[in-house]
This record gives sequence, C-alpha cells and structure tokens, in this order.
Amino acid sequence: MTAPTWLWVVFTLLAATAQTFRNATQKSLIERLGTVGATHIRFIFGLPFGLLALAVVSLIYGEVPRPNAVSFLWTVFGAVNQILATALMLAAMSERSFVVTTAYTKTEPVQIALFAMVFLGEQITFALAAAVLIATSGVLALSWPQRTGHEIFSWRPAILGITSGGLFALAAVGFRGGIIALGTTEFVPAATVTLAISLTIQTALLS
Repeated sequence: MTAPTWLWVVFTLLAATAQTFRNATQKSLIERLGTVGATHIRFIFGLPFGLLALAVVSLIYGEVPRPNAVSFLWTVFGAVNQILATALMLAAMSERSFVVTTAYTKTEPVQIALFAMVFLGEQITFALAAAVLIATSGVLALSWPQRTGHEIFSWRPAILGITSGGLFALAAVGFRGGIIALGTTEFVPAATVTLAISLTIQTALLS
C-alpha cells in the first residue's frame, strides 16, 4: 500500500494541533498531580489509543512486523527519553508560561538533525539543514513573547526547556531507529508497532 506523497502534510498539521492542546492540558494538571503525575497521564491515557491503532492497522494490512532485539532496544531508548523530556517540559511550564516553554523546547528539530547524524549516520543536506533552521526560527518567532528580558532568560526554565528539547530529539531518534530496525518498507505498520510498544513501556515504568 503506497501512501500519497502529500500525506505527511496532513499528519504534521493534525499532530501539531493535537500536541499543542495536549501540552496545554498537561500544564493544567501539574498543580493537582505534580510533574510526575501529569507526565504519567500522557502515557497511561495514550496507551489504549495506541493499542486500538495497532488493532486497526493489523486489520487493514493483514499483519504487522514483529519487533526484534535491536528495534526493541531503540524503542526503549526513545521511550525513556520521552518520559524525561515530558517531565522536564512540565517542570519548565510550572515556572514559566506555556508560550515561553514552547520557545525553549522547540529547539528540538535542530537537535534531532544533529543526533540523527551521530546515532543513525544520516546525511544532512544543505537544503534539509536550511529547512530545519527556517522552521525552528519560525516557531521561535511565533512563540517568543514580548516580555522583559528577566522573565524570558531566567536560567532554570531555560535549561529545563532546552534540555527537554534535547531529550525529545533523542526520543525521536530512538523511535526512528526502532522503526528502521523492523526492516520493512511499510511505514504505517512499523510506526504503529513502535508506538504501541513505547506506550506500554512508558506506562509500565511510570505506574
């Protein structure tokens, strides 16, 4: 089954919108549940949807790839880093606004490109590097609020936010490594299997 070449645009827009609402909702839970509790919510409530997606994809494709040791280790690497990244992001949000924290964490695409070169040996072309920098600059320009320098450049939330972005980048590299290690050209089943495994691992660890 070959997906249309423009499908990534649709998925990107849907994912970005959902991610924004999810992060904002998680921020509102920090006071009641704490950072770890709010982090746990992301994965324990995501797990049923991940398993449902796996069931639907299995019905559509007939079968899904079975994880091997290499893909499992990559997925564990991604899952653990995503937990830590989420916790640091929420910790930063508890000290600064949602918008300021977003500006810090969205250094993630640049860090993904660097980590992909180091861990996966991927080549970053000039055009791709330019696209990453332009996209990141655009997010920063939209997210950076017009406030006093003291509020924006407080060291603790800045370090938490940028470190969170780095861990999200490592998580993305881990998940990509897990998908590639499954050894299939069908990206939907491979991505869905990786999603279901990572959510199971994350829910188990945090529970």
